[in-house]
Amino acid sequence: MMISQVSTQNATFINVLYGISALVTKIQKGYAVTLIDTDAEQIVATKIYPPAMYDQAVAYAKKLANV
Repeated sequence: MMISQVSTQNATFINVLYGISALVTKIQKGYAVTLIDTDAEQIVATKIYPPAMYDQAVAYAKKLANV
């Protein structure tokens, strides 16, 4: 089961099958894409995108969560 939620500033992509989620969060420098192991409740990786690259950040988060 996969769940996606997108708004103008943030996005969350959850892959229950793999126990991971990918978040896009607005930060001062642009957008942070964070991959979280939801089973272990730990951050696995983070990548920062400039403000003009929101669509690319969302696409990368989808790819990470395999949705």
